[in-house]
Amino acid sequence: MPITLSSQAVRRTALAGATVALSVAVAACGASFDAQTSKPYQAAEGTNAQSGGIAVRNLLVLASEDGKGELHGAFVNTGQSDDKLVSIAAAAADAQNTSTEQTGSVTFTGLKETDLKVGQSYTIPPAGGTPVTVTGGKPGQMLKVTITFAEAGPLTTSVPVLTTDHYSPSPRPDTEKEG
Repeated sequence: MPITLSSQAVRRTALAGATVALSVAVAACGASFDAQTSKPYQAAEGTNAQSGGIAVRNLLVLASEDGKGELHGAFVNTGQSDDKLVSIAAAAADAQNTSTEQTGSVTFTGLKETDLKVGQSYTIPPAGGTPVTVTGGKPGQMLKVTITFAEAGPLTTSVPVLTTDHYSPSPRPDTEKEG
């Protein structure tokens, strides 16, 4: 005697089969060697770097078009001993500068030597504290800086300069129209 299925059972079976086929197809898209989830990704706008047990996270400058701004970021001591943030300064210029790196003098003022205790983080600017002002970096540039610690080795990295509203500058539309 042949088995007959109601139309509702046929629809359920077809829907289950389609669901299985779709889930296999979708899963296969993210399972290859070039899957997006297997590649490192930095979701922050700023620079991340490491020197010994000190992790620098999301370091960036927010500046106006006239080159005046503030340094923002965090330092996390993941090491085995306390350390100290000693200074942040513009790195020595080299012949390898790209067009987006600073071309003039950049200064950092207002940074005080700061203890970096094991397992703790320190943010710039500190809550309720004095900001670190940056002069000479304009939005769209990458500032090459050297960060010096008491124990960890000095760290030289590039820090992006964004506009004060956290956006990278983009070409401005021409507002004058020919008439």
